[in-house]
Amino acid sequence: MFRRLLVPVDGSRSSASIIPDAAEIAKRLGCQVDLLLVQPNHGPRLPHPEHHLPEARANGEAGTLAAGALSPEEAKEASERYLSLHAEEFEALGVNAGGHLRYGEPVNEILSAALELRSDMIAMATRHRGRFARPTSSSVAEEVLWRSRLPVLLIAEG
Repeated sequence: MFRRLLVPVDGSRSSASIIPDAAEIAKRLGCQVDLLLVQPNHGPRLPHPEHHLPEARANGEAGTLAAGALSPEEAKEASERYLSLHAEEFEALGVNAGGHLRYGEPVNEILSAALELRSDMIAMATRHRGRFARPTSSSVAEEVLWRSRLPVLLIAEG
């Protein structure tokens, strides 16, 4: 029934926290994983290649780096390396995975990619806000949950 699992990541440690759970789900269901990184139109947010190392915490949330000084080609190469690193993590866990880089508004690109890749489910991490906390604006994960025609699995980080 499930053949493809879409796993959007945004370059942050919190978005990558879904990887162990997504790998376990994909392994049990025998499905392929499509990693998706969406770079916003208002300028790249470059994923830091050493996102998993504690000493990489600089300039904001660990795992992200504003790429104002990099050329578009350098930003694209870094994004592709980031996707490759995560694909290798899935492969090491016994799951076939590939990476996809898109540009645009994250929610729209995630939903479009899910349809184009013929995904059967979307799995995303979301930041834990506490039991009673209400966001003032919805997150990308919440928007995907509400707008998707596919099943969406949200796993709270931490």
